[in-house]
Amino acid sequence: METKTSVSSLVPVIGVDKDKCVNCHMCIAVCPVKYCIDGQGEKVAINHDLCIACGTCVRACKQKARTILDDLDALLAALAAGEKVVAIAAPAIVSSFPGTWRNFMGWLKRLGVSAFFDVGFGAELTVKSYLRHIKENSPKLVIAQPCPAIVSYVEIYRPELIGRLAPADSPMLHTVKLIKEYWPQWSGHKVMVISPCAAKKREFQETGLGDFNVTFTALAALMEKRAVDLSKEQAVDFENPPAERGVIFSSPGGLLRTALREVPGIASVARKIEGPELVYPYLDKLADSVEKGINPLLVDCLNCEYGCNAGPGTLNLEKSPDEFENAIESRRAEAERRYARRPGSDKAAARKLGKVLDKYWRPGLYARGYVDRSANYRLVMPTKAQFIELYDSLLKAKPEDHLNCASCGYKSCEGMAIAVFNGLNKVENCHLYRQKVIEKEKALILDSSTRLHKEIEGATGAINHIRSTLSELGMASESQFVALQESSAAIEEMTATLGSASGLASGKRDQVDRLATAVRGGENDMTATVDAIRRVSQGVTGISEMTAV
Repeated sequence: METKTSVSSLVPVIGVDKDKCVNCHMCIAVCPVKYCIDGQGEKVAINHDLCIACGTCVRACKQKARTILDDLDALLAALAAGEKVVAIAAPAIVSSFPGTWRNFMGWLKRLGVSAFFDVGFGAELTVKSYLRHIKENSPKLVIAQPCPAIVSYVEIYRPELIGRLAPADSPMLHTVKLIKEYWPQWSGHKVMVISPCAAKKREFQETGLGDFNVTFTALAALMEKRAVDLSKEQAVDFENPPAERGVIFSSPGGLLRTALREVPGIASVARKIEGPELVYPYLDKLADSVEKGINPLLVDCLNCEYGCNAGPGTLNLEKSPDEFENAIESRRAEAERRYARRPGSDKAAARKLGKVLDKYWRPGLYARGYVDRSANYRLVMPTKAQFIELYDSLLKAKPEDHLNCASCGYKSCEGMAIAVFNGLNKVENCHLYRQKVIEKEKALILDSSTRLHKEIEGATGAINHIRSTLSELGMASESQFVALQESSAAIEEMTATLGSASGLASGKRDQVDRLATAVRGGENDMTATVDAIRRVSQGVTGISEMTAV
């Protein structure tokens, strides 16, 4: 199996709606790799080169701020432009559209899709490729790789396991190669994948196969927008031969149940494991198991807890597994009846199906290589001294301060410290840090309140003193007021006395004025008399002079 080393950027498959994100860190809490998310800003951001595209955050985000970046718009544009497109449908189509999945494909055909192929048949080819590899190469360990999220996890975070991945294509890629190799009339068409998964787009990018990854949820939204009634659409079936047990590949353990038809004892050397809480910690320790010689031969693993039937791109996230599994099992029963005369006759079914598969399988056609992307993972681990500084900054100076409460999303105080050290989070997002800061601020407020209370008490005493002083002043003012009243009465009496004196004085003044007037009149008369005497004198002088003449 060929392994390449690459640090090239991975195509984004998970988006963040900044308007809806409330930075609650639920996405960090459920993310199996944590450090692909930057939580230090007001809104979270994704490092797509570290994201394994599992879609767990899409399912967990109650704000609907996480979305799958699928190719619906590109598909519709291609169909509108007249491009030729065929579709491959994941087995989960039956669980998302129970009873109407053929009508669903009929609606897509009306949109312009030329033909449809069953990935369940590709799963039958995948099992054949796996078993041939085990038989011919006797590997110590084979990690099943139908799930592209698990492939990305191994390529980025567990490169020591790359050589353990099955060197064969996934069921979807088996189906794409099947079309291009055995159906020449459609070999040049672009391929639409009707998918339950966000991560399939990564698989297409790495292998160069597949063109449009379109989820069931995106197509259901389009149907709702266009008011499509599937009961009125023509039922369409697949072009490839029917699958048998491969139709349950979307369910947990589907690979093992299919392989049991060919190798009845394979379950004793295999492990079935799924769900992000289990599968990734298991893969972290798998290399140690190989070294100790205690590993299983085949690991049938899936990211999603209920398999692809409840993938992030399906319509089953709110349903009981009993409901959507029922549709899958009903199809399985129908498929088994087609290949066996009686239920449980695996040998007859294996022989009949084997003849069909031999027509569409040849050595090397479905081989797959992988890429070592571990260089993308550049997380720096703090030294012991740096950890001490980090814990001090997080206000975790004592062992009892390490609550490991997981409110930050990392499930441990060490994980949070590593995130802060690498600039992927900030101390304010630590629950204990916020609690201690609040307690400190509360203590400051309490101290300030105490001091303020004392100051108020002092001010109240001063006010009471002032009030007492004012009271004394009021009493003194009343005494002064009485004295003033008495003074006022005396003044009024003096005023009256002065008024009488003023009247007498005014009378005397009038008499004086009359006397002065009389005097002035006498003076005027005297002046007139003097003037008359002067004129008489002048007249007498004139007579004397005349007499002299």
